[in-house]
Amino acid sequence: MIFYSDKIEANIIDNNDVSVIADMIDQFREDVNMLFTYFAFSIVGLDYIQNLLNHSSNKVVFYCTEDEFVIRKCMSAMIYSKQTRNTGGCIIYYIMMICTQPEYKNMGFGKALLDSFVEQVRKETQNANVPVKIILSSLDHVVSYYQKYGFEVVDCSMENYPYLRRFEKYDETKIYTIMELVVRP
Repeated sequence: MIFYSDKIEANIIDNNDVSVIADMIDQFREDVNMLFTYFAFSIVGLDYIQNLLNHSSNKVVFYCTEDEFVIRKCMSAMIYSKQTRNTGGCIIYYIMMICTQPEYKNMGFGKALLDSFVEQVRKETQNANVPVKIILSSLDHVVSYYQKYGFEVVDCSMENYPYLRRFEKYDETKIYTIMELVVRP
């Protein structure tokens, strides 16, 4: 089952006494931080994770095994951002990070998350009269995975992707594999 962080927070606000809402949202955000730290700390580092999670336009989508949201039953999670300003007239969904619990890698949970996310983007933008793209910066060892999914390599520099570059410790000597999936041409 797929869950979105903004909907989880709205549910907390809508269904709880005002005296506990702030504490519940703080606890939810701490749990999200813990989840990404556990899933990806050894790959990307704590500063990068914190930077992504603390930016207000970045949202999280979870793939969980339960019909009700239980963060400890989430096998995969993704940080993404929908951008419509300074995008050359496109709607761009940036996937900032997608990761799976270490013990559940290569079992299809990341693909199920990505499938659901792409389907949701298609639904949200079905009436869009502008191009819609999903863009990510891929680690070298998973470029072929994203290519099989339909993403295409469009750049090897973050120069043209200021939103992605905002979160990276940019290194001009590093090759970045920027990939794009066109949802609506």
